[in-house]
Order: sequence, then structure tokens, then C-alpha cells
Amino acid sequence: MKSYRALITVLLLAAAQLALAKDVVKLIVPTAPGGGTDVLFRAIARQVEPFLDATVVILNESGAGGTIGVSGLTRAAPDGKTIAGVWMGPITVAPHTIKTTYGLDDYIPVIQLDSAPYVLCVRNDFPAKDGKAFIEELRKHPDKYTYGTDGVAGPGQLSVERVFKALGISARDIPYKGAGETMPALLGRVIDIYSGSVPLGVNLEKNGQGKCLLATSAKRISALPNALGLEELGIADHETLLWHGIIVPKGTPAREVEKIQTAFEKAANSPDMISFFETAGVEKSIIVGDALKKRIRQEYDALGELIVSLGLKQK
Repeated sequence: MKSYRALITVLLLAAAQLALAKDVVKLIVPTAPGGGTDVLFRAIARQVEPFLDATVVILNESGAGGTIGVSGLTRAAPDGKTIAGVWMGPITVAPHTIKTTYGLDDYIPVIQLDSAPYVLCVRNDFPAKDGKAFIEELRKHPDKYTYGTDGVAGPGQLSVERVFKALGISARDIPYKGAGETMPALLGRVIDIYSGSVPLGVNLEKNGQGKCLLATSAKRISALPNALGLEELGIADHETLLWHGIIVPKGTPAREVEKIQTAFEKAANSPDMISFFETAGVEKSIIVGDALKKRIRQEYDALGELIVSLGLKQK
């Protein structure tokens, strides 16, 4: 019995030593805890650990539209031990509107994980039954209607204005802090149009309180099949999607980049993450390597031009 207990003790000590010896990867999330971006990266962090063969520790570094966290990432050692989970805001939007310590060449985009369009929804009494009628109504009455956004120069406003400018229509933007304020403003008749995430649009239609007529994606989305996609309007190249992905510091060795990319791609394809994406109302959308760099550059340039045209460029 004593020898058996001694063996168990030795095995437990060995397991503890292995746990202590396991690599630690710091995942910077440039938001406060509890938001949608934070929840997503906490979910995938759990799934990616066995593929990285490391413990993933979340570091929330919020502030300045996510740029504080990205700045911290660019200053980290390029050894594959510090990565960041980002969305489009601090990557392709904020550098045009506030002063940042980094540019496109100061980090390596590793993998895009998901994407989702913004949708435009109205109450049932809005004088348009479908997307084309909605566009014509705004064309006939420039700036008559108001739409809620996620803040001045935020991704929500920019994605909508990009579509409006391409179609030659306009509405007045009313900035809010997010969909939690924008949807009640629509239902309370404070604004005429909701612009925001897909899940709240789905709930609006499910509850019979309104209809979603336009999406900022090239194609229609399955969750809101009546919302027009931009491809049908001949402006597919004006698509703007909210996406999340992983970046690492400039100079990270190629083998480390490949390891991180492979691990997160496997994690994104796990049953738990597939279920998470569906519940969150986003599409799993894997883009890696040069294709991701090209997409970020194109989005950065397009939104930069839009920001200048709207008079929102930093001085």
C-alpha cells in the first residue's frame, strides 16, 4: 500500500511539473472584459490550447478604440508568446481618426476567424416593403430619415456611409454607444433606421416588430434572407464586414506564425466554436497569409478615403 501511495505521489508531482513547464501564450484583447469581442476570444482561447500545446492567458488592454492593446502587441517580443485578438476597428479604422503608434507594417496578420455584416432595419410602419423600395425612399428624401450608429467614425457608421455613397442616397447619423442603445431608439421612435449586428435584427423580425432590408455584405445572409446584399445592387466591392482575427508582432519567425495560424484554424473548426459562431450570429470566415494582408490593405485604404470624404480624418 505504501509503495502504491508513493507511486501516486510521484505521478502527481510529475504531472504538476509538466503543467508548470507548459508554455504560456499571452493573448491581448484590446477591449474591456465582457463584450462580444472579449467573449469570442475567451471561447476560442479554450479551444486553441491543445493545438498550441500551451496555456493561453487573456490580457484585456482596452482604451482608445482598441489602439492601446494593439500598441502593446507591437512592442512585445516577436517570439510567438504574445499575440492579439483584434477586430477591424483598431486595424483599418482608428489609425485614420486618432494618432496611433503603429501602422500596417508593424504587425503580422495571422488569421481572420469570422465575419458578419451590419444590417439596416426599420419598423413595420416605414414606407418601404423591401430593400429596393427602401433605397428609393431615401433617394427621394435626402437626409429626411435618421439612423443609429455605434459612434462617430465607428465601423457601423462607416459601413453604412460606404453603401449610401455608392448608391447616391443619404440619411442623418445619430451616434450611440452600441446596439444596446440603438435598437431601443428604433423601437422608441427616436430614430428611423437601426444599423447594427445581425442577432438583434433577427430578434426584431422574429418578434414582428420590424424588418431588415439591407446588409453591408456582398451576398444576402441566411439569418435575414429578405435583406438585400450589395451584389444585387451592383456595388459588391463596397462590402464592409465586422471581422475578428489574430495578429502577432512584426519579426515573429515564420515557423511561429504558421504554428499559431494552424492552431487557430483547427480551433475555429472545432464543434464548440462552430456552435459559438452560429449562436453569435457570425459566419466562420478563415482568411490567412497574403490574402488576409491584401484584404486588410484594401479595407484600410477604402475606409481611409471614406473618412476623409466625411471630414473625420485626424488633423
